[in-house]
Parts: sequence; C-alpha cells; structure tokens
Amino acid sequence: MHALFFFLLENDIIVPAGDLLPCKICGRTFFPAALKKHTPICQKTATKKRKTFDSSRQRAEGTDISTVKPLKPRSNWRRKHEEFIATIRAAKGLDQTLKEGGKLPPPPPPSYDPDYIQCPYCQRRFNENAADRHINFCKEQAARISNKGKLAADAKGKLPARTQVNYNTFFDCLQSKNKKRQMDTDRWRSTEKY
Repeated sequence: MHALFFFLLENDIIVPAGDLLPCKICGRTFFPAALKKHTPICQKTATKKRKTFDSSRQRAEGTDISTVKPLKPRSNWRRKHEEFIATIRAAKGLDQTLKEGGKLPPPPPPSYDPDYIQCPYCQRRFNENAADRHINFCKEQAARISNKGKLAADAKGKLPARTQVNYNTFFDCLQSKNKKRQMDTDRWRSTEKY
C-alpha cells in the first residue's frame, strides 16, 4: 500500500484519505489528519465556559459612545415589593368606596426609580448613559422650538399688513382691466369683416 492514500489512526485503523471521520465531541466531520489536530482543540473548547456575548459593546466600537460601564448589581426588591403592596391596598380601597358609593380617594403617587435622572426639558426619566445622550438632544430641540416661537410672533405682527385690503386700489385695478378688455373688444369688432 502507498502511504499517501491511507492514514493510520490511534486505534491502528487504516482509513483511505478520501473518507471523512466525525469528531467524537462536536460531531463535525474531518479528514483523518485534520481530525488529529481538531480533537485536542475541540476537547479544550468544550470544557471551557464561554462568556455571554455583549452586542452593545460591539455596536459601541468605533462610535462616540464611551465604553459601557459595568452594571452595579443592586437588589431593590424590598422597595418594589412595598410599592406593589401599596398599589394593591389602594385598588382594594377604591373597590370598597365604589361599592359603598363614597367619594373616590386620591390615586397613589407614581413610583420613580431613584437611579434615573430626570430631563429638565421634557421631564422624562432615563438611566445615566441614556440621560447623557438625551439631555443634549432635548436641549437642542427646546432651543429650536423657542426659535420657532419667536419667528411665529414676527409673522403675527406682519399678518395685518398682508390681510388688510385697500379697496380703492382694488377697484381701480379692476376698472383698468375692464377698460383694457373693452378696448380689445372694440378693436376686434372693427377689424371683423362681414
């Protein structure tokens, strides 16, 4: 037998070079020579735990957005639980007053996450990273809207000048057009042959 066309595997099995063999770990098929290289690498990667992929970090590469700060694991379950209990109690109280026909109690105050930052322009709340981007955007929008208001005030000042009509000038214009039309008609009649 010729050595180029056959390979000797670990278990003394001779396999023709054209046959593919499956990997015992991942199931992919390889030529025997490639399988020898692949097996230890596949074994190593199979035992290693992979980190979860963070797509936001990849999207942020090459942009103005700074690298994402690591999230602080905070447990605020107690506050959320207390808010939930207060909401349930308020709903029960509302049901009871509706059955009795009494005056409706005021609604419970809305709950806000204390970690969120409020936008001074639109009063919405955002986390730290989003607030940095949003507040700059909202500031520009507020400036544009205030400029539009100034332009609108100027336009309101000009409105009476545009809408007031000088009827004398209007009728003079109509009379001159009628005279011209009459002259054209007379000229046409004089050139007409019977």
